[in-house]
Amino acid sequence: MKRTALIGIIVLSSLACLWLLLAWLSKTETTYQPTDTNSTPSVPTAVYQPHSFTAGEVATYKIKIAGITVGKCTFRADLLDENGTAQWRFTLKGGAAGGLVRYDSTSIVNASFNHSISYHTVQKDAASRTVTLAFDEKNLKVKRRLNGNSDGEADTQPNTLDPISVIFKFRELNLINPGTLTTHVSDGKGTFPVKVNVVGPQKIEIGNREFDAILVEPDLGNLRGVFNKDPEAKLQIWLSAQADRVPLRIRTKIGRGNFITELEDYTRPE
Repeated sequence: MKRTALIGIIVLSSLACLWLLLAWLSKTETTYQPTDTNSTPSVPTAVYQPHSFTAGEVATYKIKIAGITVGKCTFRADLLDENGTAQWRFTLKGGAAGGLVRYDSTSIVNASFNHSISYHTVQKDAASRTVTLAFDEKNLKVKRRLNGNSDGEADTQPNTLDPISVIFKFRELNLINPGTLTTHVSDGKGTFPVKVNVVGPQKIEIGNREFDAILVEPDLGNLRGVFNKDPEAKLQIWLSAQADRVPLRIRTKIGRGNFITELEDYTRPE
């Protein structure tokens, strides 16, 4: 009897060990790491598909005063991959008066093309300076630095752009019918609506060629600098009537002077 009981115990122990072995061999390994259920997962932002401009396009212009070429400037648009995050970059590089006047500006905008991330400009002229803007889209703030030093903070609005990227925004607006359109722009000292008056279609000549264009007149009355100091300052932009809406001519009237910027060369990736 004892022998039978002992054999039973051994058999049961063996079966238990076999069951434990089979259970161990069938265990699933996982790399799942529990996360805080209150946190929001990161969702990639959709990249804006522009109607007019495109990544890689370059437009070069001649700057004229009284019909005489005094300098050149170049606008460029690029789509960057910043550590796996898409960003739009817009640049403006220009010079005049044999290099005595230089302007180098870079704008970084989110992938959705509805809010600036940063803006940096180096200006060399009678009032040389460096300005940097750091935008906080979540808290609707922008911090400004002048020549490397803190220069205050301003409130922004949803869909706020900087002085360079807003030019590309003009090209994306519906300009078929004359009227007034509004967007927001910030120079780091304040944020305000920029009203764009669509005058309508016009024909212009550049060199020996005639172009169909659409004239728009942005109201930059609140913008710092010459536009704020001169109540009669005026900005006019003739955009191509074609789908690319390339600025063909830009005229800036300040006091008694007129600065004319005309398109010299335009390249667009296939």
